[in-house]
Amino acid sequence: MSEKFLHLNYNKVIKEITKFISKQVRSKNKNGIVIGLSGGLDSSICLVLASRAIEKNRITALIMPEKGLTPKKDVDNARDLAKKLKIKYKVIPIEHAKKILLRNLPKDKLSGGNLSARIRMALLYYYAGINNLLVLGTSDKSELMIGYFTKFGDGAADILPIGGLYKSQVKMLGKKLRLSEQIIQQPSSPGFWKGHEAEKEIGLSYHDIDTILQYYLNNDLHNCKQNKPKIKLVTDMIKKSQHKREHIPVCNTFESNSTNGSQKNFRTKMKQT
Repeated sequence: MSEKFLHLNYNKVIKEITKFISKQVRSKNKNGIVIGLSGGLDSSICLVLASRAIEKNRITALIMPEKGLTPKKDVDNARDLAKKLKIKYKVIPIEHAKKILLRNLPKDKLSGGNLSARIRMALLYYYAGINNLLVLGTSDKSELMIGYFTKFGDGAADILPIGGLYKSQVKMLGKKLRLSEQIIQQPSSPGFWKGHEAEKEIGLSYHDIDTILQYYLNNDLHNCKQNKPKIKLVTDMIKKSQHKREHIPVCNTFESNSTNGSQKNFRTKMKQT
């Protein structure tokens, strides 16, 4: 089973995702989408799929590098792809805004990286708000399951087109879409600090992570060929990041009997919208 999960019908995957994007834009009465384009695999694939789903003039790509941290090749990859697809894009460096904010904040390496992700998301929602757009998120299933994303940063979005695909499957999809080998083989990175790479930070390859996740979802970890420390690492990440995937808890203990009915109707209504 270890490799079977990779062998999807990727033509069907492309068709379903493009249909999903088109339907979401239409059903929510939006003018289009805005996407953060990093030059990496996930965002590149999402841009290509979006360009097949809706008219290209309804797509805006924001390239948001951070001087000293974002490699020039990433910016070049992002810009070249947007030009190739004829997608309008804007390069917005974020280091000055971040520097100003950090003047009044205690220094912390990880929190500083999370701040970068949240600044980028703030810019995406700014563009979404003034142009009536959906924020198209680029997180994949692997990142979502192990919590490898910034809460209210790159984890925030209106739609997640590749959220149902493992990173390994996303790479296969990239090959199907004929993305450049440079983008396909580029190490995944949140870009929080210089030389930051996801697999090095986690301590596992995405192939190993995805294999374990597949066994985990099938309640079949006892048959997983990965060693126990690797399995424990992944399952611990799932548990520790559970709060990132849950709805924000709401305190409703003050509700009186007379309002229970109306509150229940309100919650039902909210689920439907």
